[in-house]
Amino acid sequence: MQAYVETMGKISVFLGKACGVFYLAAIALSVYEVFMRYALGAPTSWTSETIMMLVATAWLLCVGAVTQQRRHITVTTMELLVGDRIWKRMKKVAIALSMVGVAGLIVMLWGPMVKVLQSPQTTGSAFDPPSPTYIKTMFVVAAVLYFLQLLANLLTPSQDLPDATEIGGE
Repeated sequence: MQAYVETMGKISVFLGKACGVFYLAAIALSVYEVFMRYALGAPTSWTSETIMMLVATAWLLCVGAVTQQRRHITVTTMELLVGDRIWKRMKKVAIALSMVGVAGLIVMLWGPMVKVLQSPQTTGSAFDPPSPTYIKTMFVVAAVLYFLQLLANLLTPSQDLPDATEIGGE
């Protein structure tokens, strides 16, 4: 159990940090497009869609890291009202409920992903990349990553779960 928690945490953090490269590439492509458009008068037909795919990929793949690091938005008022023991139980219940919701999301996303993998879709633009197919597939990948990280968080002993005040104070 502890090996799974640690391995999943390492995968999530690695993907989260690796996504910085996608953002860096998006910035570089933005600079390239501005130069091509305004300095040379030769705008590209592909940079905008490529940038959107890079940023979407980074955003989707960061879900595991955000969940593992517990960097998502939380309401901490209850923590102050109910006490430490009950708060830790409430966190476990919240993780379990999140897992149910994410499992439902995976089920809902599965059909559209299979459909576009059988008959790939493109954007229909001048560049015409298979972005719809890619994004629908990445949604499933991200949802599975999210679910697996939630499971790791659920298996983490409650005394190891940081309080919101510990995270927010950094």
